[in-house]
Amino acid sequence: MPLKIDLQFLALLFCISFLTPVNAKTIKIEAGDYDRIEVPVTCPVPESIPNNHPFILISNDTNQRIATQIDRSSDNPTVTWMLEQPLYSGQSRTYQMVLVDGIPKRIQRVTAEQKEGSVKIHLGEKPILEYNVDMRPSPDQSRPFYARSGFIHPIYDPAGNILTDDFPPDHYHQHGIMFPYKKTTFRNEFVNFWEQSAKLGDIFHREVITTVTGPVYGGFTTRLDHVAFPKTDKQATALNERWNVKAYKTKSVYLVDFVSSQRCASDHPLIIQENHYGGFAIRGRRNWSEGGDFLTSEGKTKLNGNHTRPNWVDIHGPIPNQNDGNTSHSGFAVLGHPDNFRAPQPVRLHPTMPYYCFAPMVLGEFKIEPKQEFVSRYRFVIHQGKANPDKITRFYNDFAHPIKVSIEN
Repeated sequence: MPLKIDLQFLALLFCISFLTPVNAKTIKIEAGDYDRIEVPVTCPVPESIPNNHPFILISNDTNQRIATQIDRSSDNPTVTWMLEQPLYSGQSRTYQMVLVDGIPKRIQRVTAEQKEGSVKIHLGEKPILEYNVDMRPSPDQSRPFYARSGFIHPIYDPAGNILTDDFPPDHYHQHGIMFPYKKTTFRNEFVNFWEQSAKLGDIFHREVITTVTGPVYGGFTTRLDHVAFPKTDKQATALNERWNVKAYKTKSVYLVDFVSSQRCASDHPLIIQENHYGGFAIRGRRNWSEGGDFLTSEGKTKLNGNHTRPNWVDIHGPIPNQNDGNTSHSGFAVLGHPDNFRAPQPVRLHPTMPYYCFAPMVLGEFKIEPKQEFVSRYRFVIHQGKANPDKITRFYNDFAHPIKVSIEN
């Protein structure tokens, strides 16, 4: 009987050579009260790991080798991997940490690359999203003030369909994922960062701080400025903002973590006045004005969900196929973290148009003080097909209550 050789297995052995246990370190994860499926797991990097040395995990249950990715961007480095198989409520699992010479090139990576005026994130060859670095000109030359940078668009579903909009004719100032405040007070003057037509405020991309590519996630960190009275003698930056975005290597959905950190740019606070909308905003596909809808974690829609306080909101609708005339369906949910200000935050769901925002100012005025870091965290679950509330809730539970991780000798 001829010997059957697994070439991929041999390639893996060749690429991951000289496996070295890391002082017999064992990582234990515990699901706790929630089912964990297709989610990232993060833990501190043990001190025994040499700087910049790659390593993998080997599951003690299955002997499966799992790629990891180290983040050394802070004083407390972390390692992240994707949960390779479900871990249900009450279950635990252990891994051995093993140093390797390198991660196999055949492992599909999540790439983030700055080119053509944007930072583009791909899973292999498939696009996930883009962050716009360059100033995008207004489609109406008579109203050039609508030009904008510093927003995410497009967002793609796993089939490559675009799910967001940019410069929609009904609201030129709306762009995919954005974070402007509408009614504010800065230096005792009213400033509107939401509507550029008011010419009182605007938001600008300033810098790509870093991009990250890896076998577990790809992403970027960027800096934006919220500028009061742009292009006037009163121009002043009210807020400096930093976005940290990570897209993970997943199978059934795209999973993206978004963190905004806002700080006052001077000794003057920014007062966000009470209003029925403003803040972290999402604009869906243009054709979703007809046939599109929202679904919240409380089961509400655009008919009855406005100014409720859900854990998540899914925006979805039909996707026409230009080639055969058929229609599919896609959408994406945005999950608000329970540590966010006034969480669960009220949401403004527009009754007729495909946009909404997480709007803590609905509950009254608040202030971003000098030296305060105002942090907002959201997770995107980008899906094909109709929204699955149970699945989205499972991702929310993991986001709100991460897997417990411990390192044992």
